[in-house]
Amino acid sequence: MPTIRDRNLQLILDAASEAFAQHGFAAARVDDIALRAGLPRANVFYYFRNKRLLYAAVLDLVMEPLLHASRSLVPEAAPEQALPRYFKAKAEVARQHPHAVRVWLKEMLHGARQLPDARAQDMQRSAQQCLACLTQWMERGLIARTAPEHLLLFLWSTPLASFRFGDAPGNSARVRPTRAATQALADMLLRGLRPHPLPAGQKALSL
Repeated sequence: MPTIRDRNLQLILDAASEAFAQHGFAAARVDDIALRAGLPRANVFYYFRNKRLLYAAVLDLVMEPLLHASRSLVPEAAPEQALPRYFKAKAEVARQHPHAVRVWLKEMLHGARQLPDARAQDMQRSAQQCLACLTQWMERGLIARTAPEHLLLFLWSTPLASFRFGDAPGNSARVRPTRAATQALADMLLRGLRPHPLPAGQKALSL
């Protein structure tokens, strides 16, 4: 059974996610977050000493799940199995934390200036592992050759952006993080990454 502390933390993080998603880090006000949470302002500062720590906690709501999703991209896995699993995991993050994902996307677009150093290092290590996986798939002829950095950026952003902004005002095509929608994204990607036939006389690279 959740404790009072657990309940208050959840209320604050939910309210902060909405406020930061709507206004950004600089413009969001702690008074507004407390009002949204239905708690006194002092309670917010009891759990989080300042706005920066609260913002970091909102980012952390999605940080670990996203890092976990990236672990699906391993060289020994087949792309047609790993990529749908990766997209599904990221879609679940978008479903569970829609406002925090929007905060995360905005933070990344602005250069991750508020991301704690330890988390930035976690992201860098994860990116290096994913790039190594994509490169090996290309070298083994499992996917088409392309710039692995650009492909990784596409893999990173597409599921989150599609599901987070698919229901934005003015968008008549509602995109929900359903299993079918996730599989459709993965299928489109796999079709685009299908290895191209090699010119006559040229041999594929092997490891």
